[in-house]
Amino acid sequence: MEKRLIEEFLYVLQNYDKPSIWIEEKRKTGELAIFFPEIIDCVDIKQNSYHKYDVYYHLLYSCDAAIKKLNVRLAAIMHDIGKVETKLFSENENDFVFYKHEIIGSNKAYNIMKRWNLPISLIKNVVKLIRFHMFHYKEYWTDSAVRRFIKRIGKDNIEDLFSLRIADREGNGFRSGEPEKIKLFRKRILNIIEEEKKFKIKDLEISGYDIIQLGVKEGPLVGEILRYLYNSVVSNKIENNKDVLIDSAKFFIEKK
Repeated sequence: MEKRLIEEFLYVLQNYDKPSIWIEEKRKTGELAIFFPEIIDCVDIKQNSYHKYDVYYHLLYSCDAAIKKLNVRLAAIMHDIGKVETKLFSENENDFVFYKHEIIGSNKAYNIMKRWNLPISLIKNVVKLIRFHMFHYKEYWTDSAVRRFIKRIGKDNIEDLFSLRIADREGNGFRSGEPEKIKLFRKRILNIIEEEKKFKIKDLEISGYDIIQLGVKEGPLVGEILRYLYNSVVSNKIENNKDVLIDSAKFFIEKK
């Protein structure tokens, strides 16, 4: 019975406009507890004043708001399950806080999906979305900071992470739509990705021949040095200037 329920649940996530209707029905019949007891624990877990619903209904409505992609909807239905263990009342905030719930939640989600025998590639993707759904972008971030963010998330996961963030916002009951800050962040990420596509190793103001002239034998090390220089340039650590590149190459060689 559990296997059938899991299969039906996954089908619902990918095809229903409002998975919450099916999920709530299964909660009332007791079937939800058979394969997904962790979400039952979220019932009546009151949230802070920024949320209209308890954790359980917030997860359901976030799932409804998410795009019909299995990884995004799985992340949406589980992104806040870590709040059960992390709920505290803060005197300073005069409100509930859930510190590091995204870390606890991503670990719980991993165990849940392993129990459901889902593909490991899907599990890792969903875990990553949950782990980073609380990202806080600041406009003063340097391009290097944005590139580090892209590297942590993975270029192929950026849009799914933003989709989850928007679904999370829709599911809180008080806000809707994509906030302006997220739009600006997405635009900035896309611009950086486009710039990186244009700039290639061959565009460096230094060549393999120049590296060999520094005493490096022709071979794999030459390519390693060029990749190091390329990454340094695109992350804005150094300028694409021949003298600067040569000095940086010498530094790399000395470390080797």
